[in-house]
Amino acid sequence: MKSIGGNAIVMKEVNINLVRKALKAEGEATKQQIAKATGLSAVTVGTILQQLLQTTEVKEAALCASGGGRPAQRFKYNGDYAYALTLFPYEAAGRIIIRSTIVNLIGNMIYERMDEVEYVDLACFEHIIDSLMASYPAIRAIGFGLPGAEWEGRIIISDYKALVGVSIVDYFRELYGMPVIMENDVNAAVVGYCERKHIRSDADVVYLYFPDRFPPGAGILINGQLFKGRRNFAGEIAKIPLGIPWGEATFMASSVRVEQAIVQLIVSICAVLNPDCVVLYGSFIEQANGRRIAELCSKELPVSAMPEVIVSEDFSADYLEGMIAQTLATLEPSIVLSRYE
Repeated sequence: MKSIGGNAIVMKEVNINLVRKALKAEGEATKQQIAKATGLSAVTVGTILQQLLQTTEVKEAALCASGGGRPAQRFKYNGDYAYALTLFPYEAAGRIIIRSTIVNLIGNMIYERMDEVEYVDLACFEHIIDSLMASYPAIRAIGFGLPGAEWEGRIIISDYKALVGVSIVDYFRELYGMPVIMENDVNAAVVGYCERKHIRSDADVVYLYFPDRFPPGAGILINGQLFKGRRNFAGEIAKIPLGIPWGEATFMASSVRVEQAIVQLIVSICAVLNPDCVVLYGSFIEQANGRRIAELCSKELPVSAMPEVIVSEDFSADYLEGMIAQTLATLEPSIVLSRYE
């Protein structure tokens, strides 16, 4: 007989999360509708709703139209119960801009602003966050989108020298007393692309990002889960020894050579990961390039190993959506119940 490990407190949190997700998905629902969607009893759902009503995480909505009996009460999730803040720096026309976005728990944008800074360090982030926290005290989680990599809590690779060796997550978690995450650009982009395009939750997806001035990187989802490797090195595809001179002016000026190099990358990745799809983004990659790359890949790979090759036209949207999803996830407890034989 199979049993599920977990105590009463864990089960309570699991059930609360089920009700949250059901209400977010439905928009508005009655107790009976939530019970049907979650598989919980109406009594359990009623108890949870009363708890969430007391904290204002859930609000009462309009009564259902009466069919002759007592009209049922409808409930709706209060997305403004808490906010999440994401920040990420980027360069535009030689200027460094930090883009700050506040979203509610439904993912709706509440506020956004751009701040020009001389350089990126802890102090510039702290100044922006303090200002936003004063105006939006409901902020309950912070996410940083930064190119580079971290190891054992410290940034080991970054385009911003002042951040190398810094434990940015620990610093701001201790300073503000709330969940804080840091994610690199292409990891956030693969999550965001799948969110935006509603890619199935168990898909294997590789997102190849080709910046104008830096070597390419990859974001990898396996079974719908972000894969970084044991030491966060997964996705550093520029290190694959293919002899490709990424960033060299004469090489980048030849679309034929670049396309052939991308084909080499995709074939190498498919030989190891065999993903469902490969997403490409680069300012120089258009849909026509994507079609030619897919055709060339089909000549190198068996049908069973050929992924769908897709060109994303909006890296910023992918990046932002991924940062929002990752930051909001810190406010939804992810509790897994294990089955034991």
